Amino acid sequence: MMFENKTLQKTLAALWITAEYVAAFVAYYGLMTVIGSSLLGHPSSFDLFSFLRFIALAFFAGGVVALVNQFLIVPLTAKMSFLWSFLAGVVLYVFSALVGLFIYVLVEHLVVSVIGSGYSDLHAALQLFLHLEFLPLLFFLFMISLPIRNLHLLITRVGEKNILNALFDRYRVPHEEERIFMFMDLYGSTPIAEKLGHARYHDLLYNVFNDISDLISRYSGEVYQYVGDAVIVTWDITQGTKKMNCVRCFFEIQNKMSALSGKYRRSYGYQPQFKAGMHVGKVIAGEVGDMKKEIVYHGDTVNTASRIQAECVHFHQHLLVSEELFMMFPVNCLQKVQTEFIGCLKLKGRTHDVCLYALLK
Repeated sequence: MMFENKTLQKTLAALWITAEYVAAFVAYYGLMTVIGSSLLGHPSSFDLFSFLRFIALAFFAGGVVALVNQFLIVPLTAKMSFLWSFLAGVVLYVFSALVGLFIYVLVEHLVVSVIGSGYSDLHAALQLFLHLEFLPLLFFLFMISLPIRNLHLLITRVGEKNILNALFDRYRVPHEEERIFMFMDLYGSTPIAEKLGHARYHDLLYNVFNDISDLISRYSGEVYQYVGDAVIVTWDITQGTKKMNCVRCFFEIQNKMSALSGKYRRSYGYQPQFKAGMHVGKVIAGEVGDMKKEIVYHGDTVNTASRIQAECVHFHQHLLVSEELFMMFPVNCLQKVQTEFIGCLKLKGRTHDVCLYALLK
């Protein structure tokens, strides 16, 4: 069964957290070995069994933290402020790591007892959790959980790709890229915004954008910006045209909104439906801002995609794409959708006409 991108991201996040704890434990083991040999005044000898046991402890601690993070901490702290989410996460990370260590002790005792290869004193093994030795362990877990939680929160809030872009200075020097842009906003959102009020309308948008984020990721899209009730999604030209990913993404979003219509009608008295415009072309990509840097795309391509989306209401269509993009789609994929040539129009702000196609599933 093929992983959805979001499922894969969750799996990678869990593995990453586990790996961070393993790395921290290994660093601690090495540090303690060096310090111990210095205090004793003789070279340290490497004990393979002790090292492997330490690695196993780290895997159990990190694995439990990763699972608790995925199924408890992420949903629990989703609406918390950064500070409270950070503090709550650290506390739960420490507690989860302790649970992981405790589970390891129990498993180790059970394995030794079953195979009968040695003697395991469970009470002696649990002394670490019952006496003063527990305080240094607690301090150690707290100190390694602080940076791990902070890094995980930053990646979650900023995004993996943005972190990597900033790390490698990909957009420090502006450069030209060829990309697909989709401007997508809600049909009939103005009346519902007035009816619900600001707070309830924000909750509606929060839920809608959360519900569609996995689909955007699944079809290799990237959220460029959220603007009011609109979301701007972008693809690099290869991924966007491959199997018509950009179009399939929109159709899947529409399908999901239909499937969730009951939930939204009960909660908000409104069924979210999107209209979208797509265009492809060259843009200048680069960083702007001083105190707060942001990656932006400038060029006629972005503006044209926005203008195409605005024509959806006039032509009573949910999805309009430019002819430039339409001609890039594989023919075998186009045969699976209904297409209608709308015509060539002079859009606001453009000197040349833009030919549009409507696509229906």
